[in-house]
Amino acid sequence: MKKFYLLVSILFISLYIPAQEEAEEVDPNIERVEKIQDLINRVEQNRAELSSMDNVRVNEFIRKVADRKFLLSKAKKQLADEETRNKNLEDLFESNEIKLSELETELNIKLGVLGELFGVARQMAGELQADSELAYNFTEHPNRTDLLNEIGKIKVHDLKNLEDLWILHLNEISSSGEIKEITANVVNSDGDIEETNLVRYGPFNMVKNRSFVKTDVPNNAFTVLQKQPDRSLRKKFRSHYRSDEYSVAPIDPTRGFLLSLYLDKPSTFERIAQGKLIGFIIVLIGTAGLFFAAYRYYTLYAYSKTIRSKDGNDIFNKIDTISNNSKDVESFERECDEVLLTVNGNLSWGVNWIKFLAAVAPLLGLLGTVIGMIETFQAITVFGTGDPKQMAGGISQALVTTMLGLIFAAPLLAMYTLLSEKVSEILQEIEEFVAVTIVKKVN
Repeated sequence: MKKFYLLVSILFISLYIPAQEEAEEVDPNIERVEKIQDLINRVEQNRAELSSMDNVRVNEFIRKVADRKFLLSKAKKQLADEETRNKNLEDLFESNEIKLSELETELNIKLGVLGELFGVARQMAGELQADSELAYNFTEHPNRTDLLNEIGKIKVHDLKNLEDLWILHLNEISSSGEIKEITANVVNSDGDIEETNLVRYGPFNMVKNRSFVKTDVPNNAFTVLQKQPDRSLRKKFRSHYRSDEYSVAPIDPTRGFLLSLYLDKPSTFERIAQGKLIGFIIVLIGTAGLFFAAYRYYTLYAYSKTIRSKDGNDIFNKIDTISNNSKDVESFERECDEVLLTVNGNLSWGVNWIKFLAAVAPLLGLLGTVIGMIETFQAITVFGTGDPKQMAGGISQALVTTMLGLIFAAPLLAMYTLLSEKVSEILQEIEEFVAVTIVKKVN
């Protein structure tokens, strides 16, 4: 780069000199000598500078080469040291393996019968942990799980481990035969944890105010079951609380399994809902028919009670009036027949509808059965027979609709029979009164 600047300077000077010659007249030889001398001085100066720079670069390169050689020798030394360390570790590992194998053999020989004892201890710890993991008394023994885990992992137990296992089994036996009131955390309906009093019935039940609860181990609390058994069953807890002697209290011998299955038991509405639209129609017409039958029985009963009243509109008074106004028996019989037809129509109103509903209810149940079986076969066609849950919906509809139809058909048919007998009884009483009136009129 400096050589380039030197050439440009020379070119500029060469262009500047002719212009200056025009202005002044100088000896061309002297001027030329001066310019050459100046150019030589500049070249010498630039050469010295470039030589100095080259020497600096060469020295820097030599220094870096020495540093690289030092680093290379250091890395080789470290590699050799690591290889030596690796060889030593391999030898140590092999010797430890041999020593460990010898120690295990020696341990098995010394253990003898105790090895079986320790195995039984680990097995009993595992079984007790499995049984007590969701036990109702887990809050009373907070360190039980850690102790059982420790005993289950140890290969050679000491006296303290065996005593701990023995004490844990004794605690479990003791708690299985006691009814105890404790204070524990319960998750309420809002999801908050509150401290309350609970009653534990051995290992079978945990009760809060006559309501069954289940364990919630992650939260170290209990949760009230969403669905509870029948009220008649839970009322026995009240008598048990108040009794100072022996009394009956319900328990779950499966330690909560039956209560968990109770959550899957459908309610009455859910059971009807399994019948879908046909089920609700059967319930609707069945309920309406029963209410209408009860209303008709009430009206017939009230009519039978007031049939002999002294009111002028009473049927017996009306027949007496017809008898007094009739000239002969034949005209009296004709008018009485008309009255009986009118009364029979009024008394029989709605009774045949009850019979109709009693006949329609099982027919609708049969319709629901057919629809349910169609859905079942459609599910088999799509999903096959591998998953019974896919067929459960159709089968449930078929059975529930049939059940509902029979449930409402039987009482409707009974009400129809009862109403028919009541109508016949009233008509028979009126006909007997008419017959007695005719006999009196003939005589």
